[in-house]
Amino acid sequence: MQELIPQRGRSFVRSLERGLLVLQALAKESRPLTLSEIARYAHTNNATASRFCYTLSQLGFIQRDPHKCYHLTPRVLSLGYAAIRGLRWREIAYFYLNALSKEVGETVNLAVLDGYEIMYVVRIKTERLLPYDLQIGSKLPVHCTSMGKALMAFVSPKRGRSILNRLDFRPLTHRTITGIEDYLKELEVVREKGYAINDEEQSVGVRSIAAPVRDAEGCAIAAINIAVPTKRYSRQEVEDNLAPQIVETAGLISKALAEMEWCGETSE
Repeated sequence: MQELIPQRGRSFVRSLERGLLVLQALAKESRPLTLSEIARYAHTNNATASRFCYTLSQLGFIQRDPHKCYHLTPRVLSLGYAAIRGLRWREIAYFYLNALSKEVGETVNLAVLDGYEIMYVVRIKTERLLPYDLQIGSKLPVHCTSMGKALMAFVSPKRGRSILNRLDFRPLTHRTITGIEDYLKELEVVREKGYAINDEEQSVGVRSIAAPVRDAEGCAIAAINIAVPTKRYSRQEVEDNLAPQIVETAGLISKALAEMEWCGETSE
């Protein structure tokens, strides 16, 4: 269950926060939720949750099904997608990632930090690698993804500490890192090599390699990766054959964005 944001002064609107938590709950669970489930997530009672749901329904962002459960409508997707499309850097990154995907013949992605998760912003898919389909706006944990590791290894120290304090090292496979000490050691390896590996830690049968896109101060503002099936690539082959391309492309994107004075817009 997501915690409420701490009180932020007299102008902070707690009811708005709880209304947004309703949308976050429905997005995160990816299934219709009952009124009671929504109330628990928003830290309120059923009567108040019912008013939130009614308002969001009237605005067209959620809908109640015949089983009296609520789900998101396509209208809510327009909010995030419009914001993503409005970012100038997406077109720059896509140019380089599209070239990389053609060069290696594999799926490539770009993600940014969103809270203590990564959010996919660009995705060029050559085949479906996971049992579920990732889309722009999809989120995954930072502790078991290559892009999450690349971001955490090079993010600003203040932000990194904040995220580490909130991480839940939940195992998703038998290879997932499940402890803070092992994770910190992994981040040191990433800093030394300049890239991160996900070796079936998020999903069995999938490996990926990621590198950070950095601002002028060397802090990660995004990460890119190449995702491949384990049946085609061993871990050593991933490092030998794909590491040079992913590091080079991340560097090219970083340079292009710096030249357009974009870095300051995305460091938050």
